[in-house]
Order: sequence, then structure tokens, then C-alpha cells
Amino acid sequence: MNFYAHISAAVLCGLFLHQPVWAQTFKISCELEGVIPALNDRKLKPEKVVVEIQTMGKNIFMKVVGTNLYTVQASSLTTEEFAGTNLTSQKEMGVTRKNKTTGFESEIRIERETVMMTAFNDMEYRGKTVRVLLSGPCIRP
Repeated sequence: MNFYAHISAAVLCGLFLHQPVWAQTFKISCELEGVIPALNDRKLKPEKVVVEIQTMGKNIFMKVVGTNLYTVQASSLTTEEFAGTNLTSQKEMGVTRKNKTTGFESEIRIERETVMMTAFNDMEYRGKTVRVLLSGPCIRP
């Protein structure tokens, strides 16, 4: 069973059984490059990161674990603080979330066929909201 089948099976279990189901944490290593368009397309030093993926019931939780600018967290869970959306389709797995108070957004997507990851994370820089864009290839587990 491939990586995406494991994730899909865990999500389906939670959906059909209507019970919270924590799947194991799946991890993928990626080599990402970052850019901040609002700062004259400032390029960030490439970095190796780990993407962690978990499911609980119908929700997907994804986290890019890296240094400060390369850390992104998003989930499909909606709470009082965040509005989350599952972006998963036949072509990709992904989630996005928006902070209801600040308006900051974050998103993580992984293409199924190419295992290319794209992500973004909003942050404040000198009183302005800027978006950090990340992209790069991942290694299949």
C-alpha cells in the first residue's frame, strides 16, 4: 500500500466509523527553497525539512518542520481561532487554514504523482503582512 493509500485509509476509517482516529504520523523529507515576494523576491537559503502528516476523523493535519521561516502548520480543522479546509483531491493532498483574528493564512500541498510540495505562511514583518512561499521536491517514504 502506498503512502497516500495509508493516509486515505485512515481518513476513511474515521469517516465511516464516526470515531476520532489518530493515524500514525507519516513523515516525508523535502528539500525546499523559499522566497518572500513582498521583499523584492528575497530568496531564502534552501533547507531540508520534514513534513509531518496526521489524520483524526475527517481532519488532516500537516506540518512543515524546519527553521523559523521554513515552519508551516495547517489543518482542515475549524475552531474558534482558525478556519481550516481540506484541499485533498485525486491530484494532491493539502490543507489550508486562516486565523480568524489576524487574517494570516497558511497552506501546504503535496502533489501525488511528482511528490512536489508547495506551501505558504503569512507573517508580520516591520508592521506589514508578508507571505513566505516554499516549494521543492520530497522523497517518497
